[in-house]
Amino acid sequence: MERRQFLRRVGLALLASACQAPPSSSRAQSTSARERANDLFTSRVRNARSRVRGRPLSPPREVPAELRGIDFDLYRQIRYRPDRSLWRGGPFEVQLFHRGFYYGRAVEVFVHDAEGSAPLAFDTSAFSYPDALDPARMEGLGFAGLRLHAPLNTPEYHDEVLVFLGASYFRSLGRGDVYGLSARCVSIDTGLEGSEEFPEIVALHLVTPDDGDAVAHVVADVRSPRLEGAFRFAITPGGPTLIDVDAAVFLRERVTQLGLAPLTSMHLFGEDTPGRFGDYRPEVHDSDGLVIHTESGERLFRPLRNPPRTTLSTFAAGTPKAFGLVQRDRSFGSYQDREARYHRRPSAVVTPGDGWSGGAVKLLEIATRLETDDNIGAFFVPDDPGRALRFQYQLAFGDEAASSGAKVVAFRRGRPEVTVHPDAVDDRDGLFVVDWSDVQGDAVQARVDVTGGAVVEQRFEPAGEGPARLVMRLRAERDDVELRAFLHRGDSALSETLSYLWQPGGDA
Repeated sequence: MERRQFLRRVGLALLASACQAPPSSSRAQSTSARERANDLFTSRVRNARSRVRGRPLSPPREVPAELRGIDFDLYRQIRYRPDRSLWRGGPFEVQLFHRGFYYGRAVEVFVHDAEGSAPLAFDTSAFSYPDALDPARMEGLGFAGLRLHAPLNTPEYHDEVLVFLGASYFRSLGRGDVYGLSARCVSIDTGLEGSEEFPEIVALHLVTPDDGDAVAHVVADVRSPRLEGAFRFAITPGGPTLIDVDAAVFLRERVTQLGLAPLTSMHLFGEDTPGRFGDYRPEVHDSDGLVIHTESGERLFRPLRNPPRTTLSTFAAGTPKAFGLVQRDRSFGSYQDREARYHRRPSAVVTPGDGWSGGAVKLLEIATRLETDDNIGAFFVPDDPGRALRFQYQLAFGDEAASSGAKVVAFRRGRPEVTVHPDAVDDRDGLFVVDWSDVQGDAVQARVDVTGGAVVEQRFEPAGEGPARLVMRLRAERDDVELRAFLHRGDSALSETLSYLWQPGGDA
């Protein structure tokens, strides 16, 4: 893992907690991995429901002094030995992470097969240690998380496909991708004033796959001071990698904002502010846009920003058909970074299933000057989750799926002086250019709506040698200006709706 990718993932996580071991069980009859996963998840849901009436999560047991506060370079030298991989030689393999660095929580790991279930014992001989660390001091320490390997890019090699590490964070990738954005099981009060509460995975239950299985099953116990939960993951590696999630959440008390299917990413700057901070690279980001397919059928694209001030935006979506953070620009030339390979970062799109009700998608954009900061969050907040919630969704990591209709493929900002006479320009004016792909036919028009400002002039250029283009000069009347624009023919929308929050003067 690259250092800056790794640091971003851990920067938001709180680390702490112990958990109860599940009762051991044994079966005379043979069951499939899927059936075992179903039964296991049912039992963990019962356990979570009973935990909510008991004591909340306790602080973790400390790691040895030599592991506290170590830097990334030393931590990464603690390596799990590949020849000790669980299920080695099968369709899936598992390797474990060592506690230390930012990872103080001991995560219990259990293995479930047709014969029953048992905890996976921590064994220092499964790790190689740098000379600065004494393995004898690590006895009984426990694991911090795990990673799942499977043939992803070639049939001959087991690539790393999915990682659970830190709080309730997990991340995955599709065929041909490198790691980028992360997901979480659930979030509490993200982006609100006061402290965010970070639920944590305290136990991971691995279901031994059957020969030839194309799907891996993992069940997680998730805890925090106000929440107890169980999450089941059915992972199908591919292009994209699909993760079907079945979740049960129980609250000791109501929370202000419960976030479902939260996603976390990084956006330092994009094509609306190229070369920001004096950087030679045109763009630096793991994700360039938020997509939402609303209950009403509108398809929305919101270019991400590194804002002048931290902003939490709300998008009323009913029960959304889909939402996610995407890396739509897949061209190396847009980033010019051979090390970070931003053009190969995956998108992650959530497709809700059973148990979702009306609510809103929230977008958190945090001001930052560091490429190592995850400063973007997106999640769904139900209007009334109650104290107990069951819900399902599918999470797709990889290239964004194709959809019908025109898509926003570029969004740029500039100074109006380049297109109009300087004497006609107000210092509150901004120039905005939107490109849409796949705009077919004649009689196409653009509709522009602005809140907090006015449209001074606009020009639509039909698709020709390049994509269809809308050029707008806007005048700000407030500090926050909301822009919406889409293409239509008569009463029929032809494109995604471009949605953008312009905060003049602070983010150029």
